[in-house]
Amino acid sequence: MKKGICLIICALMVAAPSGTAFAQESDYHPALSDNFALSVGAFRSDSAFKISAEGSNTDEEGNDIDFGDSVGVDHSNTLLNAQLRWKFGKKRKWSLWGQYFSNDATGDATLKKDVKFQDVIFREGTFVEAGVKVTIYRLFVGRSFVKNEQHDFGAGAGVHNLDISSFIGGEIKIDDETTGYQRAEASGNQPLPNIGAWYNFSPAKRWIVHGRVDWISANIGDYDGTMWNFNAGVGVQAWRHVGFDLSYQYFNIDLKVDKTTWQGTVDMRYSGPIVAMTVNW
Repeated sequence: MKKGICLIICALMVAAPSGTAFAQESDYHPALSDNFALSVGAFRSDSAFKISAEGSNTDEEGNDIDFGDSVGVDHSNTLLNAQLRWKFGKKRKWSLWGQYFSNDATGDATLKKDVKFQDVIFREGTFVEAGVKVTIYRLFVGRSFVKNEQHDFGAGAGVHNLDISSFIGGEIKIDDETTGYQRAEASGNQPLPNIGAWYNFSPAKRWIVHGRVDWISANIGDYDGTMWNFNAGVGVQAWRHVGFDLSYQYFNIDLKVDKTTWQGTVDMRYSGPIVAMTVNW
């Protein structure tokens, strides 16, 4: 996790001209005039996971399993969220963005009804453990169409790399007799291209209001569906290069998966506030 964040940050910093100078003092928030903006914070997410996996018998549909309500995976998690922006080119109208967050949620429950995952059926009354892990890397390139000391509006395209894995494990019962522990798993990794836009506005020297949205609805590789990534918030500059930010993050994927090892669906949502420290230079 930490290596992934460091790679994104280092790549953007190495790509910048070594002689980059700090922007001159402005009457508005310096993030609009500086070349770099880094944000690292805690994302308190209210999450939802619905996943199905049909197994080898594709004639029989698997359960659309709510991993929170059915198998006890925790709905609420505090995640690391890191974002970095580098402005470059003539009049610095081009931007390269990076974002990272990851969640590894687990839980356990006694089943209230039968659950089928891959080719394994866990019977009602069985004690099971389960987990969902999602890691998201976002890279985005865009151009500002309205850019001055107070406003920055732009649009572009990028890619989200989604790494998803899930499992359910428990004792298998046949005619009320336990036959042993089994663990059923489903996982996949897929880059998803997307389009997006952003708008930043500074009403005063220490304040900035910001928002951005990414979206895709397409059939890409083994995945067919829709993705939304939205963030909006307000930041305050405490010192010349350091500030604080409060924002709301919403991320949702609703996909049909058609892989050799996983045929099913995944519907995931992460939403909630992010409290972050910002650094710009």
